[in-house]
Amino acid sequence: MNELILDTVLFSKVASKLETYEIFDADWKDEYGLVVILKEKKKFMLFFNDEIFLSLNIKIDFPIVRWVDNNTIIIVDTRDDSNKDNVFILNLDGIVIDSFNCGDGVEDVDVGEEGIWISYFDEGVFGNGISTEGLVLFSLNGKIIFRYHSDLLNRPPIDDCYAITKGRGSSIWLFPYSEFPLIQLYPESREIKTYKVPPKLRGSNAICIRGKYAYFYGRYDSSGELFCWEIGKKKLEKIGNINGIIRGISNGERNHFISISDENIKLHRIIIDDEFNFS
Repeated sequence: MNELILDTVLFSKVASKLETYEIFDADWKDEYGLVVILKEKKKFMLFFNDEIFLSLNIKIDFPIVRWVDNNTIIIVDTRDDSNKDNVFILNLDGIVIDSFNCGDGVEDVDVGEEGIWISYFDEGVFGNGISTEGLVLFSLNGKIIFRYHSDLLNRPPIDDCYAITKGRGSSIWLFPYSEFPLIQLYPESREIKTYKVPPKLRGSNAICIRGKYAYFYGRYDSSGELFCWEIGKKKLEKIGNINGIIRGISNGERNHFISISDENIKLHRIIIDDEFNFS
């Protein structure tokens, strides 16, 4: 059933030669490669493509890592109960270039030329401060550029932002609880497009949008199924299974999803010939 999914192993427990560790997060860009944040013996470390391990000297508990450019990464600590900085911009030597606070209850992070997108789960949305916006676009120095709830009119509410993924240009796609519409928005124009999604996809916690197709993973009562849906149509197709913690990869990348398990980090590329042929 997985003949439509091409898997590539990026990192393995055996090859790392570490005795014990816990992978917290990872990111991949075709242009920059792999970055992994992991914890070994109570110490957080970064791993890069060339097998360089770098110890971190910032206070974090539940971090997310993303590439910004070929010389810069961002680390976001998902929980913050003290209003201290929990977003850190670092160079590849591990030196903090800038930092700011983005609020509590971070669900996911994505980065584009327009800035840093940060989404929030329910404890943030129904908490206090900027996290109540559900989805926020920050500049690299922490300036707020866009707030979902405050800057959009006639939009579906975000009670918990289950998944986000970068789209074309400055756009972002999101899949929020509780109504579960698929939404594309542009921060500059405040333009928003909303699509009603087949009920079977409710609860999906990873999405990827390419051309006319939307891919969904982790629906309610899922056992690792990956579904393909032609946006706006009734047709819904299961195209395979993926194991681990899954996240959709930004538009423009060759692969569609990255997965993290206890043993491996993998890329998953979906092979559908007419992906970008609009009907």
